[in-house]
Amino acid sequence: MIKLLIFLISNLTAVLAADYFIEGFEVTNDLVGFAIVVALFTIANSFILPMLRFILKPFIWLTMGLLAVVLNGALIYVVDILSESITINGLLPLIFATLIFGFINAVFALGARAFK
Repeated sequence: MIKLLIFLISNLTAVLAADYFIEGFEVTNDLVGFAIVVALFTIANSFILPMLRFILKPFIWLTMGLLAVVLNGALIYVVDILSESITINGLLPLIFATLIFGFINAVFALGARAFK
């Protein structure tokens, strides 16, 4: 339960940071739409991404982790497709959003591990 709460807070922070810093990454100002986007990112990062990483682990090793970054970007793009509350205009905002999401989620994961 705590892990899911940490994923929720890290994704909330990542969405806010990406919306603030990246031109072309837009989230609606509607509170319900924003909550749906954060919930979709939390579901993707806590359930779907670990399964994909487990299945594709040999390829992630062969690409020295680059495939993991591509998977994160693909999940961000899928959330963009599934939700009308988020809009990503172009490849460059998607790449920057992937880097921001990866960095913020890694910082929160390391912080959660340190306080265990």
